[in-house]
Amino acid sequence: DFGSFSPGVNFLLMPASFDILKVQAIEFNDQIRRSAYSFELVNNKLKIFPIPTTASNLRFEYYKVTDKQEASFLEAASKITNVGEVPYDNPTYAHINSVGRQWIFRYTLALAKELLAYIRGKYQVVPVPGSEVSMNAADLLADARDEKVFLVEDLKATMQTASMTNQLELAATQTKFINDAMQGVPMHVYIG
Repeated sequence: DFGSFSPGVNFLLMPASFDILKVQAIEFNDQIRRSAYSFELVNNKLKIFPIPTTASNLRFEYYKVTDKQEASFLEAASKITNVGEVPYDNPTYAHINSVGRQWIFRYTLALAKELLAYIRGKYQVVPVPGSEVSMNAADLLADARDEKVFLVEDLKATMQTASMTNQLELAATQTKFINDAMQGVPMHVYIG
């Protein structure tokens, strides 16, 4: 029940989110246009309006489109940032991103543990003055092998999640969730 309305008077009921968006738009407009100055660049001539009435410094930042394109092409060509960008030849270590380098560090450590285990396995007991020390070759070898298996499986899982099929399935799932959420948005009610 909306109560009694006078004949000939139109009421428009809007949700509270509408008012909040209006307030945000006004605040955003104040932030952007607070100085009330604008500019226009035509044929490499800068026009500022309204014309400033006091002497002050003018600061502006710019870039050339060609510089931006060259920088993005050079950066894109020199860095491997995605599993899909890995070339078929052996990648140069300097071109591997930090995540790939971390995996290489961990795998190298596992290889070093394995090598140390083999070395310690040659000498089961080492004599020291007044006693003997037994080596832990078996424990170290098992730990190194487990770490290598884990890292390879982790790499396979990463490659699998980066596959085109999984990326498309993820995008489809996200789209479905967005559509489901949009179904719950209330419709505007206009009473006239």
